[in-house]
Amino acid sequence: MAASRRTAGQRYRRVNAVEGNLARKLDSRELERRLESSGQLDFDRQYRRRQETEAERRSRQRAQAKAAVRPAQRVSAAAVLGFLSVAALMVGLLVCYARINAVSQSIVKMKAEISQLQEEQAVLLTQYERSFDLTTVKAAAESAGMNQPSESQIFYISLPGSDRAVAYGDSESEGLLGRLIRRISEYFR
Repeated sequence: MAASRRTAGQRYRRVNAVEGNLARKLDSRELERRLESSGQLDFDRQYRRRQETEAERRSRQRAQAKAAVRPAQRVSAAAVLGFLSVAALMVGLLVCYARINAVSQSIVKMKAEISQLQEEQAVLLTQYERSFDLTTVKAAAESAGMNQPSESQIFYISLPGSDRAVAYGDSESEGLLGRLIRRISEYFR
């Protein structure tokens, strides 16, 4: 009930309570001066650099010295091994390309030789066919002293019996499977 007896003005009279607006009030001259210089940046006036302490100056100098003198870095063994393996693979690739080039050149030479041999074969085949011409054979036989047989040199023989031949080693009792095997073996001979 005691709280209901207090008035509205008494409510804000505590020690840490503020009554009214907390915004800073500027006089008109200061307001005009700030408005005139609002678009201009004067870093020296607005932002003043604070003085560097002795400890900060020393730490900055140490950092600069560390950055200036950098220790020599070592190359890792894995990187060296990787570069060497890549180099070896490149050399191997070049050797393979050289071999492929040599093989292709030999193939071209062999194809040229094959075409030359085919032409030579055609020439030799025509010479062979000319050598077995009947007129050439007859002329060669007559020049060697051979003549056609006369009627007195021809004899005819007549044999009694039928004209029939028997092949030995051929048995007729051989079955279907045996004949099939024999024909297959003759085919591959």
